Amino acid sequence: MAFVVKFAKNVRNHWKKSLFAATLVSYGVSYGIDKLKINNLMKNYCEEASTYGAVLGKSPQRVIVLVNPAANRRSAEETFKKYCEPILHLAGYLVDIVKTDSEGHARRYIEELQQFPSAIVVAGGDGTVSEVVTGLLRKSEDTCPIGVLPVGRMNASSTGRTGNRVEEAQQLAEAAISIVRGNVAKKHVMKIEVITDQDEEHRRPVYAVGSFQWGAFRDILCLRDHYWYTGPLREYMAFLVNSFRSHPTWECSATITYTPPCSGCNNCRTVEKKATASNGRWWSAFSPRPENVPDKNFTHVVNEVCANVNKIDGKHSEITVGPATESGLHMVLSPLETSAFTFIRKSWKRLQNGTDNPQEAIEARTVQILPELKEDKYYSIDNEEYDVKPIKITLIPHAIKMFSTNV
Repeated sequence: MAFVVKFAKNVRNHWKKSLFAATLVSYGVSYGIDKLKINNLMKNYCEEASTYGAVLGKSPQRVIVLVNPAANRRSAEETFKKYCEPILHLAGYLVDIVKTDSEGHARRYIEELQQFPSAIVVAGGDGTVSEVVTGLLRKSEDTCPIGVLPVGRMNASSTGRTGNRVEEAQQLAEAAISIVRGNVAKKHVMKIEVITDQDEEHRRPVYAVGSFQWGAFRDILCLRDHYWYTGPLREYMAFLVNSFRSHPTWECSATITYTPPCSGCNNCRTVEKKATASNGRWWSAFSPRPENVPDKNFTHVVNEVCANVNKIDGKHSEITVGPATESGLHMVLSPLETSAFTFIRKSWKRLQNGTDNPQEAIEARTVQILPELKEDKYYSIDNEEYDVKPIKITLIPHAIKMFSTNV
């Protein structure tokens, strides 16, 4: 009893030191529990991967992993080696790791490939994924599957960084094991072309799987690292400080034309080329062979409204476009902001929930955006920054094959 009384007196007399010590102990216990959970989690995933490796070990399949070391504040490579690479090796793959060292490196590497591997894996953010998809679709129509390991800060395929170490480890390991399981799904892609009078070489399209974004929200979000000293609140601080300034794009002045969505007709679709050779992919040994379904011929399919062009002139606080369904794009035109405080509230809500209850979306097959050109203005394509220029966005249904955790 005397010890308890003495301990209580020491805590009362040295409450600052006691509080600091309690904080350290609490953090250490929490870290230890998370570490144990992650080790058990990785053990289960590695055991599952090794069962595939026992089957595939005699003839390892080649997988190219494109790692962006600069992603997520230069922590992407370490994260990949910790949670993803062991699973791929245990599954019996011959893993070739390529580190990107500059913007466009991943796209150029894919375009120069002489022979596709069994799969291409991207360990990076949305920008690296967009580069790989662009390189694949520029090079060939018959693309190999793409796996995405969400080690970047911005990944459309992930639910985002939650700050929970266990959940992040599970998300990364699940993405890696989906490649091992061979869960392949076809994904829609946006083809984005600059409208210009230059020759074909200078207006090659960019392909995106995420979204096109133009407006003040994008501009301010790009400034979050300026407030690194606020830690996890850096994004909120960026909006609090910059919402009262004039440099963000508060008015997206543009003429927008779009065509209505169409599931396919003689105006917008052609017969796709069908590969006759076997793909020889490793997952075909474990999945049922699909029946030979003839390509649909759209020559005699008539849609009178497919070629109709709708026009919108005006100013908007934000313009976003993304793939929605097989027949259409999802375009949202947000009204002009009336108050900086309202914008801050909506932006904070958007950071928390991923949405700000936007205006009703417009469904479209193609979208042309003809902006009023101004210097030092940018928009984002898959979270990569581009100068504002006139563009045309076209939906390409089922353009690529991607490994998915939802199959």
